[in-house]
Amino acid sequence: MNNSIAKAIHGRLARGPRSLAFAYVSFWSWVSRTFLPVSLQRRVRNSICSSDHQWPDMDFAARRVRLGARTEVALIPHWKEFDQEALFLNVLEYEAPVFRWLEDNVAETYDLIVEIGANAGLYTVFFDALFKRSASAGKSKVVSFEPAPEAYRRLIANLAANEARNVSAYQAAVGDRSGLQAFYEPVGHLTNGSLLREFSEIFTGEIDETVAIVVAAPELERWMSVATRVLVKIDVEGFEPELLTALRPLLQRHCPDLLIEVLPFTLDKLNDDPIVMGYEKYLILPAGLEKADAFHASHQHRDWLLRWSAAGGTTAAAG
Repeated sequence: MNNSIAKAIHGRLARGPRSLAFAYVSFWSWVSRTFLPVSLQRRVRNSICSSDHQWPDMDFAARRVRLGARTEVALIPHWKEFDQEALFLNVLEYEAPVFRWLEDNVAETYDLIVEIGANAGLYTVFFDALFKRSASAGKSKVVSFEPAPEAYRRLIANLAANEARNVSAYQAAVGDRSGLQAFYEPVGHLTNGSLLREFSEIFTGEIDETVAIVVAAPELERWMSVATRVLVKIDVEGFEPELLTALRPLLQRHCPDLLIEVLPFTLDKLNDDPIVMGYEKYLILPAGLEKADAFHASHQHRDWLLRWSAAGGTTAAAG
């Protein structure tokens, strides 16, 4: 279809009745995912999801998508969010190197994953799928925390769509003490809610301030104390240094591996943190793990694996 013709049709239908817009997008979702190669799937996505078109809010059923090389999950797409890719693509391209590394290493290595900042649950359902097919199925566990109400609602919906069996999810943040704390969500940026207002304001000056339940980091002891090998996944939108401070006694006692997002906002604080200095650091790249003496910020690759140097860290690159 000619680009100008497609643009005109998309624009007209986007302004039309919601039912017609929904039928049109659903049709192209089916065509794209059923018949088209990846290159054309991307073109359909880019054409329909262009910022030139103001589509109405629409609710879609879950689509099956592949993460990593061979793991399928059900994902409920949301318009203008990262998960809308599931409408048009069979393979989700979001943070692909991280999913590939986890796919090859999680099930055989860890019996507990603590996920702090689960958002809509993409990683949560992925971890559950890995554990379902592992030799230790039923013995491994995912414990997830997400304070934002809408993100948590989507997390629960995605868990239900996948019939998750290995996950306990809590609508809460993790911090230095239990209680209530202000939580800041930049309007239109579901994945960037933070306990730090200055971080949320990076994305927009329009901030929704709510109150989040915060669980004191020592409460995680109830799970870590009975686990053999733990991975703590941290994605807390600028709050990483403060969270690591709160987690320090647990990290020193249990020496879990960490999967952490490193942004320019947190770079200096993380590199200066004494607890992080006890870990060997590996940037997760398409080719695998790349060891580094210190964190550095990359707009393309932001996820780092940390392994406690006294707990087998020298073998980290083998994965």
